[in-house]
Amino acid sequence: MTQRNLHFALLVCDTPLPEVVAKYGDYTKQFPVIFERASASKNVRIGWDFFDVVNEQAYPSLEDIENKKYDAIVITGSKYDAHDHLPWILKMVEFLQAVLKKPEAVKLVGFCFGHQLILHAAGGVTERNPKGWERINQLHRDYVSRIPTGFVNLASTENTENHATVSENGQCITIQGHPEFNRDTIRIVIKKRTESGVLPKDLAAQWLHKLDTESEEMEDVWVVEKFIDFIIL
Repeated sequence: MTQRNLHFALLVCDTPLPEVVAKYGDYTKQFPVIFERASASKNVRIGWDFFDVVNEQAYPSLEDIENKKYDAIVITGSKYDAHDHLPWILKMVEFLQAVLKKPEAVKLVGFCFGHQLILHAAGGVTERNPKGWERINQLHRDYVSRIPTGFVNLASTENTENHATVSENGQCITIQGHPEFNRDTIRIVIKKRTESGVLPKDLAAQWLHKLDTESEEMEDVWVVEKFIDFIIL
């Protein structure tokens, strides 16, 4: 069987904690790693272009998108709020709204902040979750409270109703989780956010205990396998 080559654009919306970067690299390292693992059984090879949308406010050109240079645009997580009014976020919303008008040109894939921002750009609502923080291979307290017209909810958790979505036109797939995060990364993030006072100590202790006692199996590769299937359909 002939190997299929895929070309992805990664929109980098943040830099992980220094302790995480020192051990596992930034998002330009973490995403290729998890996608390579997930693509092992798919007979596909993935090439990447990276765009710093925060500091450089760099994006793929709409001409390249229209010419189908990219099979997918992947959007990372971030410590920022998708509903914030920072200039780089407003520019990104404008970019996504333009891409959403070209459903045949490229797939959009969003993780955590990327999940929220795609749905926000499409007309959904993001805000602080009144149920508080959540951790399931993720760490977030914002959520999508209302998905936009044209999207279908795929999964829910006790804290987050709209945990994963897909667009009815087949362009977008999103999830609140961080499949690029391994167990140790989650542990580092929990400890650092507790030290900074962002996370309550009792909640952090519960999560760390769960990390130490739950099954070794994580769904990161499985989730990304399904996303690759979506992209190549």
